[in-house]
Amino acid sequence: MIKGIFGYIFHYSKSQQIKLLLFILLSFPFLYGFLDLPKTIINEAIGGKASGYEIFGFEFGQLSV
Repeated sequence: MIKGIFGYIFHYSKSQQIKLLLFILLSFPFLYGFLDLPKTIINEAIGGKASGYEIFGFEFGQLSV
């Protein structure tokens, strides 16, 4: 007999939960990259000290206010 609601749920959905966990762990690097790129562009455009950056063939320079 399965004890508790969590044991029952894990017993009948173990494979789906493991697949979902693997999917989440594999997607973290891509999500970090997609969310970090805009942050880096904005932060370097506002306060960067370098003259310019090239990302995917596009040249980005610092904005003057």
